Amino acid sequence: MLQVLGPDQLPDIPNKDALLLLAVHSYIPVPSNPRPEIIEAVLERLQGRDITITFSMSKSYFEKAVKILGLEKLAAKYRAKILQVQGNARERLELQSPTGKKVVVKALQQAFDDSLMKIALAMPVSHSQTILYLSMPTASLNVIDPKDLQNLYEGFRHLYKYISDIYKQEKNIVCLIDGKFVVEGDGPVKGFQRYWGLTIYGDNCGEVDYATAWGLGVQPLDIGYIYFYFDGREPAIEMPKTLAENRTKIKLSSNVGIQLSWKRQR
Repeated sequence: MLQVLGPDQLPDIPNKDALLLLAVHSYIPVPSNPRPEIIEAVLERLQGRDITITFSMSKSYFEKAVKILGLEKLAAKYRAKILQVQGNARERLELQSPTGKKVVVKALQQAFDDSLMKIALAMPVSHSQTILYLSMPTASLNVIDPKDLQNLYEGFRHLYKYISDIYKQEKNIVCLIDGKFVVEGDGPVKGFQRYWGLTIYGDNCGEVDYATAWGLGVQPLDIGYIYFYFDGREPAIEMPKTLAENRTKIKLSSNVGIQLSWKRQR
């Protein structure tokens, strides 16, 4: 399932208890953080359900970001809970790097609970770590204890494979790209915002991210976590007409050459 809608339009999100995973890039106000209005739109759609909001940051940064994003007011308005990953991630995950090395991290158990819907909410950002920080990294990295996240940063190739492998273990995820704006250049803090005007949604983050990258003029398999998810093969995805009609070219970070070096790493 892959849907493309206009700006500020939400698809028919299943009305279930949910864990809302946010792609929060900084505790200071930056254009790449999720827009409060789209967060509120999701909460309003799920009003009456048991909703938990989370993202992975150290305790002090998490508390600052919650205040800056206005999440306390939104949570109170829609009777949602706010959950810190740090201190609540107790599920033990054993991951294997491309070189065979094993890494153990702690994750939120809720991410692997098939009865609970997970909503990964992200927006396209061109920056020095992942080129486009889309829904799969949001779903994967924001359930990992922030103290353990540093164990995943052993080079881009390792990180991308970990993102893909974590996502493949998660259950019942929907993926929402808020593409009203894209953040170009050396983001997330130094990037600048440009209007795009799309909302991309689906129940497979690999397909959603592939379509989003394609729509932004980026070769999808150049993005490592998409490459690993599809085992290096082009998937058979039919691009929605609205996306094809609005295909554009995002300005990438000046470090794009470094970002693509993961293909040469072993």
